[in-house]
Amino acid sequence: MLKIKIIFALACWWIVNSACSSDLDKVIAIVNDGVITLSEYQSHLNREQLQGLESGEIQAAALDTDILRSMIDERLQVQEAIRSGVPVSESEVDVSVQTVAQQNGVGADELLERLASSGISEEEFRRTMAEQILIQKIVNARVSQNVRVTDQEVEHFIKSYPDLFSTDVSYELSQLRIPITGLEAEQVGARQGYLDAVRTRLLSGTDLEDALADSPYDNIEFEYLGWRPKSLIPDLIVAEIEKTVTENATEIVMGSNALHLFVIHGREGNEMFVTQYRLRQISISPRRKRISDEAALELAQEIVEKINNGEDFSALARLYSDDEDSAVEGGESEWLNPGEIDSPILQAVSDLGINQLSDPIKTLYGYYLIEVIETRTRDIMRDIVRRRAHDMIFDRKAGTLFDSWLGQIRSSAYIEILTE
Repeated sequence: MLKIKIIFALACWWIVNSACSSDLDKVIAIVNDGVITLSEYQSHLNREQLQGLESGEIQAAALDTDILRSMIDERLQVQEAIRSGVPVSESEVDVSVQTVAQQNGVGADELLERLASSGISEEEFRRTMAEQILIQKIVNARVSQNVRVTDQEVEHFIKSYPDLFSTDVSYELSQLRIPITGLEAEQVGARQGYLDAVRTRLLSGTDLEDALADSPYDNIEFEYLGWRPKSLIPDLIVAEIEKTVTENATEIVMGSNALHLFVIHGREGNEMFVTQYRLRQISISPRRKRISDEAALELAQEIVEKINNGEDFSALARLYSDDEDSAVEGGESEWLNPGEIDSPILQAVSDLGINQLSDPIKTLYGYYLIEVIETRTRDIMRDIVRRRAHDMIFDRKAGTLFDSWLGQIRSSAYIEILTE
């Protein structure tokens, strides 16, 4: 039962009646001193549609209350973050935009163009990203930081579920996915033909990034799944992987609402040896510096010249790099596994000697200058098993704590859903 605060009654009546100048501005929910309008609800559905979910023109009578309640919960968390003084910088939003762009295999500018063509403005998208950052920060402060998982819990969990954490066979996978919900058979066939062509390129030795170049479909999704034990992979997918023997891509798998192509980067048995890297890096982001791509490349080349002329890499990283976390360390990273390094950077790193400087490397984030400090070979299978067990315990504890925290916020909030 929500606690209704009488003091808000007249204010809420004014908000509702003054906000309904058009159907899309119609208030469909009141959340404390804020409102959710039909246009915000429609924008929410539009964003889901870009992720492959169905939506159409939505009328107030057709509101999905589950979706609306989810939006209300998000609004409550944003309000809680603002009340708590949680900050969000423009640079943080920039990084989020770049991350979404990379996940969709495009540059930030192209992402914004696609969003605009779907009726989502850059301002609206950045506002949504800022709200998601606020939610992430407040949940981290109120929930995640209060969750503790001990080594003893991890070991007990692994011993309790030996089949779940079997290390007999593991695969390093990526997934390509094209939603097909609501499409005609001919449209599905065209998309399957495209994924078949991508698979053929991969089997011929083409890099994944090049194999995906010039995609005719805006909603193709790429996800790096990392190393997965066979026991944690669905049987249908395992069967397709096992058919490949030594090939690096499965046949196309047709699900109920999407086509899938699984890319196999590696196969390991009981041991998983990888080459780990410690790097120095300088990141030059055109968007962060508000310069053109050409200007960013020119700046990166100037920095290369400075380093070759004897200037200190660490000092230049602190001065120029847009990767704030590594910049304060003079550009130095912790030990990185191959799966933690962007594909174009990993390709360049593989060809570099120790303390050798790369040429500017083009990525979705901008240009990178890389030096390899040192390398080592490590068996990371045990680390992977322990990390997976840790994450499962953490997620269970965090879920319980989050539900309790959100319930407290709901119980002290004024919430009214206006569905008529």
